[in-house]
Amino acid sequence: MLEALRARVVAAALLGAIAVVVMLPAGASAATISSSYAIHGYEYFATTTQGRFAGTATGSSGDRAAWNAIVNHTPLTVTAGITGGSARLVTTRFVSIRGGFSGGSVRQTSAGANCTNQTYAVVGTLTNVTRSDSARRGTGRFVATLTHLRTRILGHCILYSARVVGTISLSF
Repeated sequence: MLEALRARVVAAALLGAIAVVVMLPAGASAATISSSYAIHGYEYFATTTQGRFAGTATGSSGDRAAWNAIVNHTPLTVTAGITGGSARLVTTRFVSIRGGFSGGSVRQTSAGANCTNQTYAVVGTLTNVTRSDSARRGTGRFVATLTHLRTRILGHCILYSARVVGTISLSF
């Protein structure tokens, strides 16, 4: 329950950061951004063909960001192919960065025997990456470990939250 509440708070913080950036006048946000961000967050929505994630990030040059990713994929078994979606970061330097997933994979790395946590490797290619402070376009890479947190309650294995840790790398 606490993990689910935390995921909702992270999603609300991301929306607040996005609102601040949208209200800035054009040209007011010129700033240096990091080439990579260490990401931490939670999955706040999932189906068999889509995962939605949000959280916070720390950039390689010291800036921080809120981030959100929507990963569309083929039906998830032990592997799935990424078919689309998007990723967005909003930095503390008031730069909004966004791109689209053009491919990649989701691969189970631990099945979680006896109702232990399951882990997945998520690797996605980002294309058409744009930034709000310039006309520059680039590419990116999303690499993360998704952990499904599970426990046994009254004889049933229950997935109660999911966290994600990894990196978003950018090239302009």
